[in-house]
Amino acid sequence: MTTGRASGLSTTQGYYWHAVLLGDRSLVRRLQPRAFLDRRALGGVLLGMFSVAIRWLSPDRHNPTEIRLFAERVTKHTHATYGVTADEVSRAILWELGDAAGDEDVSPAHPGLAELAVIATAVRDLELKPGDIDRLISSAEGLARQRGINLAAYRPGPVMRWRFEMAELRRYGYPARKRWSAERMGAFVDWMRDDSTV
Repeated sequence: MTTGRASGLSTTQGYYWHAVLLGDRSLVRRLQPRAFLDRRALGGVLLGMFSVAIRWLSPDRHNPTEIRLFAERVTKHTHATYGVTADEVSRAILWELGDAAGDEDVSPAHPGLAELAVIATAVRDLELKPGDIDRLISSAEGLARQRGINLAAYRPGPVMRWRFEMAELRRYGYPARKRWSAERMGAFVDWMRDDSTV
């Protein structure tokens, strides 16, 4: 009985970022060595997640006050974890929206952390469920591939899938249980189909 996750995540980097967003340190530690083998792919998926999160949040690029207030909210909720400033967050958002006039020469003090803080805030503010997070990350994997980044395929084994299931159950409760139950039913149906052809 081999089945992929219902999400369509297909890379170590995607699974790594999912573990980070779940806040499961054990999963992060297990996936980190493999995910960090290709740092370009890791960063590419992160930037893809950021692009998708900004699209879902849909900030008004012509309203810098709205962006600044959102950046302050991001730092208020994530500063202890990521240590980024509201200026870094605002700059990252404006850069993504294509409105980085005058800031080209400013390099971020914490590369990638402002983007990760925005993604974590988007997960919370948009109340994303496990399937939504998977769509966010699988879309990011697609964007990274479109940008020319070679992403190696990865398919977790049964133990790793079980660890993700437990992490999602701890974080989300019933919605995650329902999702994994549906995936197991799909795997059972696939197994029955395979068995009937023998």
